[in-house]
Amino acid sequence: MLAERRVLLVSYFFPPLGGGGMLRALKLAKYLPAAGWEPEVLAADDPRYHLRDEAALGEADCWVHRAPARRYPSAARLLGVGGGTGSTSRSRRGSGWRGRLRTFLARLGELPDQQVGWSRAARAKALNLARQGRFSTVWTTSPPHSVHFVGLVAKRETGVKWVADLRDSWSLNPFFEPATPLHRVLARRWERLVVAEADALVCATPRMGELYRRIFPAAARKIRVITNGYDEADFAGLDGLPPRAGAVIGHAGTFYGARRPDAFLAALEKVSDERPEADLRFIEIGTSGLEAEGALQGFLRRRPDLLTRLGNLPHRRALAELARCRFTLLVVGNQPGAETVLTGKLFEYLRLGRPILACCPPGDAADLVRSLGAGPIADPDGPGEIAAALRRLLDEPPPPPDRGRVEAYERSRLAAETAALFESL
Repeated sequence: MLAERRVLLVSYFFPPLGGGGMLRALKLAKYLPAAGWEPEVLAADDPRYHLRDEAALGEADCWVHRAPARRYPSAARLLGVGGGTGSTSRSRRGSGWRGRLRTFLARLGELPDQQVGWSRAARAKALNLARQGRFSTVWTTSPPHSVHFVGLVAKRETGVKWVADLRDSWSLNPFFEPATPLHRVLARRWERLVVAEADALVCATPRMGELYRRIFPAAARKIRVITNGYDEADFAGLDGLPPRAGAVIGHAGTFYGARRPDAFLAALEKVSDERPEADLRFIEIGTSGLEAEGALQGFLRRRPDLLTRLGNLPHRRALAELARCRFTLLVVGNQPGAETVLTGKLFEYLRLGRPILACCPPGDAADLVRSLGAGPIADPDGPGEIAAALRRLLDEPPPPPDRGRVEAYERSRLAAETAALFESL
């Protein structure tokens, strides 16, 4: 292995931390060696993080360095209001005026995010590794966006090449809700700095790439699009699993913000009452934000026959549960910027080959589902439209999408594309 073909992959999320945020770094670390690059990983040591996937620990055969997830006392704790940052999402800090106050005070120190303490520790680790000659290229993936400070400092101090990878956009993100106007100003300033100084900027969706090229035209030539994908190895043995009885719809992931289940649940109930013989049911895998959680709990109390909640599961087990479903559910909320959303679960849905009920506005996700004929598309806020799409699924389910076209999103191919980018710098 040539010394110049060594890369440090910097990601807060990496096994044993679970959830979809760790998959991009994990699969890149797994498949880069086949593309001629030797990876090492720098990730968080965060025993308090609530999503765990111990089964994925041994998947990538490489050095994994850890920096502690340092959390500073929030203004809420210093003022005795309670709460604190922890590893808990904002949606779980409580409701009412005290909950809102805790959330606001906790977020005051999130410059640019609540993982900034880890970012500082990771910078020192990365500099030490760079000075030992352990890598010639550093790849940083966000969120959290403070991860890019690691790449910025490593490049400035040691001259290594730096690729900044955006799984989600930063200040341009529809879910970006800064605590104060100052937070917004600083986020935009830091975002401009990352775009200007990185040797390459990778966006995870086509429209995100278009957006960044339009906002930052001077950097347009170094902005690339490399989507998320699926790992064929994760599907070994899943195709032959016995299906669940009835017309079961599966969803993996988190409902939060504008990505809500309310309209789908209303449509599910309506069509189930119309067609009891179809034996419609919904299986939810994952956790949800406060408002969506209330809707799901209320629906479960009222219609326990239609909803099964499995909670968080290790990645491969979640895929096994989805493989036993007849249909899969994709929800992208109606909000500004939704056209840039191309959630990672969609690629795994496509590999599973189950018809997709795509509740999403016009954008990258709808384009991909439509181009592959993978299922009907409906307004995520329109129960009537979703009910009509669900009836079409029951009456005329589409065939699985063309496997050859789906294979373009296999993780080993995406890793080879990333390796080619590294070599071009």
